[in-house]
Amino acid sequence: MSLSERPPMETLTGEQQKRLALLDAFEAKTAPDRQIRNGGIDQHEQQYREKWLQLQSSIEATRGDLQTRLKGLGASDQSISASVAIELAKLTEGYYAEKDKAARELDGTLVKPQSWLDFLKESKLEQPDDPIFDRLIEEAEKAPDSGLEGFSQQPAPNIVLADLQAREGKDGVMEYTRGLTVAVRDVGDRLDVRKTDDRDVEAALKIAAKKFDIDKGLLLTGDTAFKVRAAEISGKLGYPLQNTEPEVLKAWMTGKQVAQGIERANIPSVEAGITGDPVKNLTIAPVGKSVLRADQRTIDILTKSPVADIDLLGDGKISMPDERMLAANASIKDLSYQALHQIARVDLEQQNGGVDPGSVDLLREKGILDTDGKLTQLGTDVVMVRDDRVIREREALEPSQKANIAQYFKTSGDYVREAFFAEREKAAPEVAEDRNEKALEQENAFQLGEKMPKARQIAFEEELEL
Repeated sequence: MSLSERPPMETLTGEQQKRLALLDAFEAKTAPDRQIRNGGIDQHEQQYREKWLQLQSSIEATRGDLQTRLKGLGASDQSISASVAIELAKLTEGYYAEKDKAARELDGTLVKPQSWLDFLKESKLEQPDDPIFDRLIEEAEKAPDSGLEGFSQQPAPNIVLADLQAREGKDGVMEYTRGLTVAVRDVGDRLDVRKTDDRDVEAALKIAAKKFDIDKGLLLTGDTAFKVRAAEISGKLGYPLQNTEPEVLKAWMTGKQVAQGIERANIPSVEAGITGDPVKNLTIAPVGKSVLRADQRTIDILTKSPVADIDLLGDGKISMPDERMLAANASIKDLSYQALHQIARVDLEQQNGGVDPGSVDLLREKGILDTDGKLTQLGTDVVMVRDDRVIREREALEPSQKANIAQYFKTSGDYVREAFFAEREKAAPEVAEDRNEKALEQENAFQLGEKMPKARQIAFEEELEL
């Protein structure tokens, strides 16, 4: 609760005023340490976000190289699919292991601010007979975030794929083996887990995440005991499920709660003790929604013509229901380069998106346009989700990269503005020639840097949009 949201002090009871005073004192005392700790965590997260983007490029390169090489060797489609899935899963497993190791090392060096519980116990020594301290201490001891534990209660990510190999079995079915032991069989539309210890279940889940469309969720089958165990491991890995059985969902949530990262230093919540109302955090999207970065042109359009369930959050951000965001991501993965090329240039201000007439049938087949040639909800969502990726990747570029390649990370708004200027130059070249940098900024135009060879440009667009 911010100071502006607090009720007038004269309306509060003595205990409520005491609670607020203690919270203010705690916040002031721990602010320097909290700032140092959270700054270090932010730097760590940014570093590994950049590494994640690099990994995605490496994954696509590995996928292409493996498919080309195995096709050249005459491998079957099933063999290629299995081999690619496990190699990509190994790359991803290695990334998370490296990130966790770095986070543990960082946690050992970062300052841990005094906890709210320790602050209260220390303060009580000065006023031992004040019953308010006893009530606050009891609440703090029951709170899940009464102290900073770092990684002390969390196991490191498992390495379960390093010694696993893909091979074709005697019956033609692909198998994943450790030595001579078959752990998992790939029968095309599902993976059969032959050994149901946690190591092999986790290995099967990681391979499935690369073989199938993870955004749509995995479907666990088999007996209840297996599904419950696999669901908990899925939760730890952050893999969504299609299952709806209560016991499976409960197990998934149990695993999800375990999968926490390095802990930030936060101010405890005492609002319930002051007003009795649920805590309301206005800085995050509503439950069930994902926060996306948005082009200013998109925000302007949404301001004039709101889209159902898309909220403007300010500071260049919007929110979208999780299920729609996942559906848009799944659609992007299923689109050809030609379709993505058109989606990148969609004008959200036009009902038909300003799509090139020659691509209407292609986008209609993919559900981006309806039978009347108008943008569908999915089509609009895909454009906004793609823009979010572009903005985040553009901002993650090193300063030395921005001069040469930032121009190829363009949002739909960037392309629309570019087209607008091109038309204006055709109509009045003498006006365009006099256009200065200030006018460009007013139009929110994306600044173009050094010219890149066409082949290199295409490569970057493919890397970004796939």
